[in-house]
Formats: sequence, structure tokens, C-alpha cells
Amino acid sequence: MTGEHSGIAATAVALLDSAQGGDPTAADRLAEIVPCLTVAAESGETEAQNVLGGILLEFEENPSDAAFWFKKTADQGSATGKRSLGHLYANGLGVPQDLEEAERLFQKAADQGDAHAQFNLAQLWWGKREPQAVAALLRSAAEGGVDDAYVVLGDLLAAMDQDADALRCYLKAAESGHDGAMYVAACWYRDGTADHPDKAESLKWFFKMLKSGNADGLQEAITMARGMSDEEIWHAGQLAGSPGEAEAMVGTVPKYR
Repeated sequence: MTGEHSGIAATAVALLDSAQGGDPTAADRLAEIVPCLTVAAESGETEAQNVLGGILLEFEENPSDAAFWFKKTADQGSATGKRSLGHLYANGLGVPQDLEEAERLFQKAADQGDAHAQFNLAQLWWGKREPQAVAALLRSAAEGGVDDAYVVLGDLLAAMDQDADALRCYLKAAESGHDGAMYVAACWYRDGTADHPDKAESLKWFFKMLKSGNADGLQEAITMARGMSDEEIWHAGQLAGSPGEAEAMVGTVPKYR
């Protein structure tokens, strides 16, 4: 693998992430370097082949050609290629849907330590394998950096009536910025699902959601804050590091009290 090819692949990944994030200039810049990336892929550079497959799938919406490149890297032993090709088989994208083949590929990639493959395999196993086996995969995926795995693991543990452990999983995801986990944590603290109710902790997570730009829990936060003193609301704002949100709430709640 040459430094030049590695640089092309890394640049393409950064531009793809920016384009998917809404940067209008990134899409044009990505299109400009695709020919160079293709040369690197055609020369046999595995990283470039995987990145090109990702661009074809996510950006150019061409899963058939993406499958071609992912199969090449999967055959070379790439965990990313196996997991990506498994995703195509699982969803029937560019290849016939084949859940058994998807599971086989996810398993191989998971055995190589690919966290995303572990997460995907756990989802295929949900309801088919022992919950403990699913939980083990989800824990490994979460520890490997897949925040969504903490949320799914929380759901699994909650279904097993292990609410305290479930809440810890939701909090792990919430602390990483997962809006859905923040909402669950806020509701669980409000309702005392895993322990006694804690309005300050609940409002803290509603405030963190607002700070991140998600207002889904705003009405529920206002409803709860109606039964709190201004001092309690300020305390929740301090816990969240969101004095602005607390100030706005203190100014809003009296209208509803």
C-alpha cells in the first residue's frame, strides 16, 4: 500500500463524511478525486477498494458496483469488505437478499473484531439466539465504538427486566451524544423506572437534548418542570451545563403553573 493511495482513500472518506453531513462543496470535491481513487482500487489497493465501494453505495446509489468492490476485498480477508458485503445481502442491495449469507459474512467480520459487524450480527440474532449471546455481541460492539449498540443492549436488558443495567447502557450512549438515549434516560429518571424518580437528572437530559438541537422532549420537560421550583430547574441546568436552557425554562414555566 503506497502512501499516495492511502492518502487518496483517507481524503475520500473525509469528503464522503462531509458530503453526507450536508457540505455542498464536499460533494464536488469528492467527485473530482473519484477517478484517482478508482485507479488506486484497480491497482489492487484494498483500502481504496473499500472506500470506493462505500462511495458507490452511499453517494452514487450504485449498490451493484459497490458489491463488486466489497466482494474483492472480502475475498482478500478484509473485515470491512465482509461486513459491507453482508450489509448488501441482508438488505438485497445490488445482490439478491440472502440472510444466511449475510450472517456468514457478519460472523467472519465479527470474529476479526469488526465492531459494526458484531452489531449487525447481534441484530440478526435477536429473537433467534440466546439473549446472553446477543448481549455479548452488543457489549463488544459498544466497547468498539458503536454507540447504537448501547441503546439496543439497553432495550435487550430492559426486556430481560434488568432495568439498572439497561439504564447504565442508555447513559453510556447518552453521554456520547445519542439523542434517543438522552430521551430514554430523561423519561426513566422522570418515572423512576430503574430507581427512585429524580426530576433534576431527568430535566438535565431534556436540557442536553435541547442543547444538541433536538426539541422532541420539550413539552414533556415543561410539564415536569411545572412541579419543580426555580432552584431545582437551575440545578438541572447546572448539571447539564446548560444555563441558557434553564433560564428559558424558568421564564416559560410560570405561564403553565
